[in-house]
Amino acid sequence: MNPKSLKAVAGLLAVLLLMTPISGCWERRELNETAFVLGLGLDKAPSGYRVTLQVVIPSAITPQAAGGGGGVGVPVIMSSFNVPTLYETQRQYALISSRVAYYGHIRVLVIGEELARSGIAEVLDVLKRSREPRDDYYVMVARNNTAENVLGILTPLNKLPASKLFESLEKSQNISAKTVAVPFRSLLENMLCQGKNPVLTGLEILGNSKAGKKQSSLEGTLPQARMRFSNVAVFRKDKMLGWLDDNETIGYNYVTDNVVQSTGPVEGDDGQPIVVGSLQTSTTRKVKVENGKPHIYLHVKATCNVQESESLDDLSKEETIKELERKTEERIIYRMRTAVEHINERFNADIMGFGESIYRSNPKAWARLKEEYGDDYLKSLPIHYKATVRINRIGLIDKSIIGDIKE
Repeated sequence: MNPKSLKAVAGLLAVLLLMTPISGCWERRELNETAFVLGLGLDKAPSGYRVTLQVVIPSAITPQAAGGGGGVGVPVIMSSFNVPTLYETQRQYALISSRVAYYGHIRVLVIGEELARSGIAEVLDVLKRSREPRDDYYVMVARNNTAENVLGILTPLNKLPASKLFESLEKSQNISAKTVAVPFRSLLENMLCQGKNPVLTGLEILGNSKAGKKQSSLEGTLPQARMRFSNVAVFRKDKMLGWLDDNETIGYNYVTDNVVQSTGPVEGDDGQPIVVGSLQTSTTRKVKVENGKPHIYLHVKATCNVQESESLDDLSKEETIKELERKTEERIIYRMRTAVEHINERFNADIMGFGESIYRSNPKAWARLKEEYGDDYLKSLPIHYKATVRINRIGLIDKSIIGDIKE
């Protein structure tokens, strides 16, 4: 390239660089023109949907200019209205607010139980189609209630109710194994996947729901209304079928490798409980085709500690620990087997993803299974359970102090 050409190219690049800062962003939106939606609630309406937006009030959560104290007043504002389609929400919100609703920071999507039972595929379409919200927010079902009521409850420890729900659901699954934290993207994947159906954690209100919407409900040591995660909703495709109880949920989490920590009692030799807590848990799943029929093999490996003992068993003895490990293994297997049997009997919905595992491992075996049994393949599917437990620590004492204290 000759010197004149080089100068021409350099000049053109300089002009383009000068134009870049002044071009701006064609979709620019000022902060004082934006309403940040943290919680989205969907309920069934006589014609269409009842939509609830939980919008943060910046002045109520930011430090005050003088003194550096936190903001005062209710930190969020609720807006609810009926719409024929979900996309109409933006226009309805514009009629009551001077700001434009922004969905890029949504933390939770709450679905009323009535809507969940009737089907949610239509409302999920617009959320997936839109490029504004991310797909990492959690989805849950308002148990025996509406999403509008649930999102209206104020929370004491976290000023933003939607953020509280997001953070507490994540922690509860890791600690208790009685909930299932399902992001929006996972919900859609499970609905579209062959051989797998979705689940969502339930959310219920304890106390006076009307009083829980007022700031005064937080002024005492015991709030007048609280939110609690309660059981897990079972879906077939996009329609909710019913609820799992706590034990079934724990069994489900073991089968699907979702247990991080969990605790439970096993009986000592004297019939008194010894509480064993798992610190690390993993479940492997294998599919084997035997005599032309697929079999599912589940193997749970858990490292545990003794957390509490009301038994007088001597935990310093190796044979006592071995027996305790055996009983814990039996307890885990019982939870898995019972959960699978109850779920298959009550719902006949493959929320465990056994069909998906067979399809991925051996598509031909999956096709034969579906052709022979149709949607009833779960009832004829052989499942084999195994658990390996290692007790790592027993605490600072070998024997319970109860026997020394009581007469």
